[in-house]
Formats: sequence, C-alpha cells, structure tokens
Amino acid sequence: MLKFAGAWDRSRDLASSIWSRTTRRMRIVGAFALFIILSLSLLASFPIHRSFSYPKIGSSGGGNGAVNWQQGVVYNESKVALLIENRANPILAPLMLHFISVVPPDWRFRFMGSNESVEFISRSAAIREHVKAGKLDLTYIPNNVTIKDQEDISSFLTTRWLYEYTLQPAEWLLVFQTDSMLCANSMNTIDDYLHYHWIGAPWGPNRYWGGNGGLSIRRVSAIVEVLREQVRTPHSEPEDVWLSERLSHRPDAVVADSEISLGFSGEGYSGKPVEIAHGKGTSLKLAAEGQLVEGIDSWREGFYEPMGYHTGASGNTLHGPIWGSPEKRAHIWKYCPEMKMTLNMDVAKYVPGNCSANWKRKKRDVARQPPVGEEEEQEEEEDKDA
Repeated sequence: MLKFAGAWDRSRDLASSIWSRTTRRMRIVGAFALFIILSLSLLASFPIHRSFSYPKIGSSGGGNGAVNWQQGVVYNESKVALLIENRANPILAPLMLHFISVVPPDWRFRFMGSNESVEFISRSAAIREHVKAGKLDLTYIPNNVTIKDQEDISSFLTTRWLYEYTLQPAEWLLVFQTDSMLCANSMNTIDDYLHYHWIGAPWGPNRYWGGNGGLSIRRVSAIVEVLREQVRTPHSEPEDVWLSERLSHRPDAVVADSEISLGFSGEGYSGKPVEIAHGKGTSLKLAAEGQLVEGIDSWREGFYEPMGYHTGASGNTLHGPIWGSPEKRAHIWKYCPEMKMTLNMDVAKYVPGNCSANWKRKKRDVARQPPVGEEEEQEEEEDKDA
C-alpha cells in the first residue's frame, strides 16, 4: 500500500511539473486535440454507410461454397443453375428469366452456348441487366466441344473438368433444358431437395434411384468423386443414367426414390393427386401457413402437381399418364401455364400410341383466327367435346 502511495505521489509531481512548464497556448491546443480525438471515437461507435468489400462467409446450406454479395443481393456461389444450348432458340430469354424468377434468390445462373446462342440471348435487355447484377453468367462452350446430339451432351456432362473446374465452387447444380419448366404455383422449391445427390423425373413408378437429367438437381462433389474413378465409354448409357447409377452405388449415397422424384418433376409417370382436408372451411390463416384449404384450393384436388415438368425432344414428346386427357391438360394450363412456352401447340400430333382419340379437334370452317384469349376458350371447348 505504501509503495502504491509513493508511486501516485511521484506521478502527480511529474504531471504538475510538466503542466507548469506549458504555456497557455499549448494548453488550448492540447485541449482542442483531445476534443477532436474524443469526437472521432464517438462517431465511430455509430453505424454509418461505408463503401467496402463484403467478406466471403460460409454457406448456410452446409456446403463448401461461399456467399457473394452483389449490389445488396446475396448470391450463394455453391448454388448454380445451368442451361446449355447451342441453338438460337426464341425461348432462351423467356425461359431463363422465368427460372430466375421462381428459383430461390440466392441461386446464381449460367448459360453456356455457341457464339450464335450467346449473342441471341444477350439481345434481351432483361438478360443483360441480370448479367450486370452478377446474377447470370453468359459463357461459351469450349471450341473443342460439340453439342449437336444426345451423345455430345452425354459426353460433355460426364466430363470431370466441367464439375471440378468450370462450375467451381458450385456444390448444388440445377440442370434445366428448353423442354423443362418449374411451376410458379408449386408449393415446393428446389431448396427442398438439396440433400439428395441426384433427383429428376423417375424412369419408372418403383425405382429407387435416378431420374431424367433434363430437369435435375445434382450434388457436384459426389459427381466429381465418381468421375475421378471412372470414365464413361462413348456411345454407352446416356449421361443421366450413367451418373445416377454410379452415384446410387456409393456408400454414402443419398438418392431419391420414385415417390419423392415424382414430387420434383413429372415426365412419363403420374404421382399422387393433391388432397385437401375437408371440414375446416375456408381459412385465410391456414392458407397463409401454406395449407391447401377447401374453397380456395378446390380446383387442385384430385390432380397431380409436380414442382416442375420435363417433356422431351424439345417439347415434342408428351406422355399419356400426364398429358393424355383433356381434363389433365386443362388442369396443367391452370396450374402451370408456363408450360405452354415449351410446347409446339397444337400438341395433338405429338401424342404417341393410341391416345390421339382424346386429342382430336373438331373440324371447323373458321373464317378467321380467334383473338388472343378467345383461342384458349375455343381449345377448352374442343377438349370438352373430344
């Protein structure tokens, strides 16, 4: 205690000695400097707008990707949606913009095409705005790669460098094509299926793995492991069959069976029809919670409603279990009217097998083309009469 008192006395004497040697002007300058320092420290404690680069942080989905901040919007670099098309197809921009609108906002998009298709899609002002915002990348298919037929696509989509380098750091990959669609009226999103290593429209009603790759979610790290060990033989199985089969054989495989896959995408087989709990009455509260309620959602009852659809052959192949009756098509036009973008209307001539009897139009001597809107009503009347 005595030592502390002695130290205090010495410090006080030193301060008094220094103070006595300063002039009045020095004291004023020192006080002003102290005021400035205290003021800056106080201002720094309040939140202010600064211009700086946001740091990369781990993804919330548990992947190994990073979050990229672009103009106030968070894009998760581990989630990428990919469209590959070398044809200058008029559907490219509308289809891309639709997918951007219905896929969760943290997903980034990439279009890979030829010189012609990249130039074609970039003519859209809306597409250019998404490119400018960092939401969409337009890239060219490498010069040493051709995409002319199914074998070319299978070869390209089983190339290791595509998944390990070109798409890096993507962990979840949504592949979609010009004959696929996600429905805005769906009660599910693609984020509901991210724990699967592969999911697409099933090839059979009782399959335990696999699904069509034309609209599919793929786990990139699992595919890279497969491609490090195996190489697809040219002109063998299509890429989706080859990859999904090998993914299903991995010890830690997480694959979706047919029942789950039918909720993701519909193509050749129909899934469970929508059920509505009766007796609860029309409740806006229940509807706001995401439940289907009587009255509001009665139009959906009894119909199959996948999150999306894949048709095949650029919209030229439609399967009876989903499309083969006027009632089924009429419901799809209500539930997922976006599908009309991908179809070569009138669709009757594309129906395989003996289903054509359900698709016939009445022969009418129409003197003029019906106005927009009236044509749909005419089609519905013809479907009812079919």
